[in-house]
Amino acid sequence: MENFAQIAASLIRQAHPDLQGYKADELESPPDRRLGDFAFPCFKLSKTLRKAPPLIAKDLAEIIAKLELQGLHVAAVGPYVNFTVPGPLAVKAVLGQILSGEGNGSFSRKPPQSGIKWVLEFSSPNIAKPFNVYHLRPTALGAALARVGLWRGHDVIRINHLGDWGTQYGKLAVAVKLFQKDLPAEPAIADLVKIYVKFHEALETDPSLEEQAREAFLKLEQGDPEITALWRRCVEISLADFKKTYRRLDVEFDHYWGESYYKDLLPALLADLRKRGLLVESEGAGVVYVTDAEGREIPPCILEKKDGASIYASRDLAAAIYRHKKFDFDRMSYIVGQEQKLHFQQVFGVLRKMGCEWVSKCEHIPFGLYRFKDAKMSTRKGNYVTLDECIELAKARARELMQQRITDGTSTPGLDLEATAEAVGIGALVFHDLSVDPARDVEFDIEKIVSFEGETGPYLQYAHTRCVSILRKAHEASLLPAFDEKILAKLERVEEIDLVKFLGQLPHSLDRTLRQAKASQLAIYLIDLTKLFNHFYRECKVLGDDRELSLARVALVEATRRVLATGLTLLGVPMPERM
Repeated sequence: MENFAQIAASLIRQAHPDLQGYKADELESPPDRRLGDFAFPCFKLSKTLRKAPPLIAKDLAEIIAKLELQGLHVAAVGPYVNFTVPGPLAVKAVLGQILSGEGNGSFSRKPPQSGIKWVLEFSSPNIAKPFNVYHLRPTALGAALARVGLWRGHDVIRINHLGDWGTQYGKLAVAVKLFQKDLPAEPAIADLVKIYVKFHEALETDPSLEEQAREAFLKLEQGDPEITALWRRCVEISLADFKKTYRRLDVEFDHYWGESYYKDLLPALLADLRKRGLLVESEGAGVVYVTDAEGREIPPCILEKKDGASIYASRDLAAAIYRHKKFDFDRMSYIVGQEQKLHFQQVFGVLRKMGCEWVSKCEHIPFGLYRFKDAKMSTRKGNYVTLDECIELAKARARELMQQRITDGTSTPGLDLEATAEAVGIGALVFHDLSVDPARDVEFDIEKIVSFEGETGPYLQYAHTRCVSILRKAHEASLLPAFDEKILAKLERVEEIDLVKFLGQLPHSLDRTLRQAKASQLAIYLIDLTKLFNHFYRECKVLGDDRELSLARVALVEATRRVLATGLTLLGVPMPERM
């Protein structure tokens, strides 16, 4: 359907001089499939043409109808110009594209590096703190956007901006001295957390520890050998733990560049800002007075503390400049909690004051919190929930549900219960996270997350296994899916045509996902696709007496399986073959 959208967009451009820059990805989908496959809204033209949108739609439809439609049908429906692809044309084009190639094929995939260069910063856990469930939000979203970007031809640079620098490492250094006896010879990340919590407990009765921590961090910035060695060991311990989690989630990075990676750039950067007269003293600290993108004044950006130590805003500023010099990106996205909105406004404000026009290519993609009975988790207090704990919880729930299916005989024979429980548990957590608009908070309810009913990850995984099961039976009956125009012409029922056309919407869904930086767009598409497939499966017997019709429907099932597999893979949802 991507090609047909391009044709529709071309017809719109030809219809009116004011529409010369119109693009296919701006087309909308009519709320009712019977009205058409693509819709052009005429509201924006109303002001310039001084006509009611329905009248504009009628005029445009009449103009377009006289052009070379290349098989499309055009009609005015209220304030919209709607385009419809005839069923046989859609079957030939869409299934031809999907069924070409082996395995999952390359439908909707664009050549590598045919798109923009995109720097994507995501995950960014703090060293010496556990990978808690809160970190799933930026990790799952960033990994999904990176996969979709790569699939659509973008040159994606995935950066894990580790929180490995700052006063908290001064606190950890003091904590180690205070509680050395409580640490094992080979401490794990959990041991570091315990003494970090103890430090804050001790701080309540001894406020001087805060100043000791600041002094320790300043020594770290100055290269103190003892504190530097401790810091490096903490980084090693933490990275080893984080990478286990990333492997479990199948998440990859091109660079693990933490805040410390840019520390050597700070002296020259701050000196340059002073020379320009931008960095000034305010209450002993070094600040830059800034405005937001609309020119409104916002709180100044603090870049240097009173004691001369750096702050994370100065490190983010150095990182942005370094990345632009190194990659000359077209887009740079920071997937960071929405509580950091002001921080990024300030950093971008400094870049604007420095004359960095490329700051317009930078964006903050905010995300909300996980809620456990309305309590925000805090490592400092020790009541955090690790992601591994949540995965094990989801895995146990998946195992329980599948054991029930084994007992009542509804599971697929040959099921590997343990491996499938792992895949379903992880898939449930990842999909639940990604199916929600990232800016919204997420309520953690394991029974809703891990369910075979409703709009869940297991619901989609089960649809994929159903496709695999049908294809397995078709193979046993020597009904092999293939693209054959004569046979596929048998697909005439509305359930079949609707499914074919929706399969063809995958490229549009992927582009919308990238444009909005919301994996929820792809998640919603997969849910709607699964509903259409299940409707087709209920209404149309796949393996029947008419061999050619069965072959055509088997091909449609294989096409559905491939699109589902592509979408689930891009989201990071595992696909067990049996459930």
